[in-house]
Amino acid sequence: MAIRDIFKISRKTFFNPTAWIGYEYLKTEHNTIKSTVKNLFVIDKPTRKETFAAAIKRLDLTEERVQQIATTYRIYAILFAVIGFVVFFYAFYLLFRYSSIPSWFLGLAASALFFSQAFRYDFWAFQMRRRKLGVTFKEWKQHILGGEGKST
Repeated sequence: MAIRDIFKISRKTFFNPTAWIGYEYLKTEHNTIKSTVKNLFVIDKPTRKETFAAAIKRLDLTEERVQQIATTYRIYAILFAVIGFVVFFYAFYLLFRYSSIPSWFLGLAASALFFSQAFRYDFWAFQMRRRKLGVTFKEWKQHILGGEGKST
């Protein structure tokens, strides 16, 4: 066996910037992030097209159960909104009391997550009260702000 085969010294032994920065790993992570962000902006196609009455019949729900679920969702929405406000104000407390900007950003992000859950449950409760699937954000906003088309 030749000495050259034992040591296998080449250009890449001393100078290999692609291996130093982990090019293959970075490329894989870039593709993962790219596909994730792309999927965020794609609207999913509904699996079935049905009315509210058909959904109630398919799920075998009674009118009392629908009202109970709508009330429960409304309570969840209020709970998430209250927690969101508490976290929001706590974030500003951390900012002004301890001058902690990373904690402030983290608090704002956490409160945004709580508010998004509050919107989600309130929107579901609104659909149940309206007895209509596929309600738009505009209709929900008009209901919240007291605009036209306000239901019970």
